Amino acid sequence: MNAIVASDVHKTFRPTTTWGDLLRGDWRKAEVTALAGVDLTVGQGELVGLAGPNGAGKSTFLRSVAGLLLPTQGSVHVCGLSSQRDDLEFKRTVGYAVGDERSHFWRLTGRQNLEFFATLHGYQGAELADRVAWVLDAVDLTAPADRAVRVFSTGMRQRLALARGLLGRPRVLLLDEPTRGLDPRNARRVRRFVREELLEAQKMTVIYATHNVTEMQDFCPRLVLLDQGKLVGDGAFDDVADAFESVFGA
Repeated sequence: MNAIVASDVHKTFRPTTTWGDLLRGDWRKAEVTALAGVDLTVGQGELVGLAGPNGAGKSTFLRSVAGLLLPTQGSVHVCGLSSQRDDLEFKRTVGYAVGDERSHFWRLTGRQNLEFFATLHGYQGAELADRVAWVLDAVDLTAPADRAVRVFSTGMRQRLALARGLLGRPRVLLLDEPTRGLDPRNARRVRRFVREELLEAQKMTVIYATHNVTEMQDFCPRLVLLDQGKLVGDGAFDDVADAFESVFGA
């Protein structure tokens, strides 16, 4: 069984109408296409790099795989489960870690953040405490776990996001720019954790969205390129070099 099967995935949005738009008589904005017929299959235990310029559709695609967005057309299945299932089985099968610092509650501690999100995975009581303790230890945040997130360094907040993505014991983990804003040492630390603890030890499937060319070349054995919502390259870095140059102009 493949870990991820995305078939003809389209996603369109209608931008929010602001007061300024209303004053100008712009009552209804045109739809924006974020994904335009993406087909992608990812095998179990595979690491796939997801790349593309800003606005290419990377985050929209990851959210569609995670079940946070429903495709306008097409389908996404993860480990045989439909992304349209809103249940604990699907939520625990797919982990999603986003590098956006706004995904944390800054006034709460790291542990309190994880306890809150663990309840959304259905954990309670001792099981909740054990799971939170495990993910904190896995990302080396046990010592500072009871500090407010607002005093965490960028690297610590990135590791907290990774811990949140691991709460449900996922078989598939989606990482949206997990090394953004990190210094080289902490970036290597994250990549080592992904390789040794997730891919090798747990045989997890990982999609790793990145703008870092070094990560694309050296870390991701398979690279998927998106541009304007379309899949324009799929293969080893050398195999998609022409598409990469066309997309990034490098």
